[in-house]
Amino acid sequence: MVPAREDGFQSVFISQNQWYSIRIGAAMKERIKYIAAYQVAPVSAITHLAEVDSILPYLNTGKYLVKFKYPAKQIRPIPVGSSSKKPQGPIYVKHDKLITANSLDELLAY
Repeated sequence: MVPAREDGFQSVFISQNQWYSIRIGAAMKERIKYIAAYQVAPVSAITHLAEVDSILPYLNTGKYLVKFKYPAKQIRPIPVGSSSKKPQGPIYVKHDKLITANSLDELLAY
């Protein structure tokens, strides 16, 4: 899951079917199959999910560009919940847990 502001979300995640400048741990790179977008305030919810086609180095930043197999699909919004926890960077979440979560609190519980 990656946080996204409205302008980048529309122009990159939705229009270009990709997301970039993402920190990804080396051990996780091969395990990532989907990417979910958490739209920051005023939406404050996970709203879209895309299947990953490829993960490529992004310039010389040590970060990555994630290209989607297909356009991102809108999912039922998964709101923040009652806590003040909001993602500030990428978060790894299992697909099954994501699609059954009722709030971001459930996904961020450690």
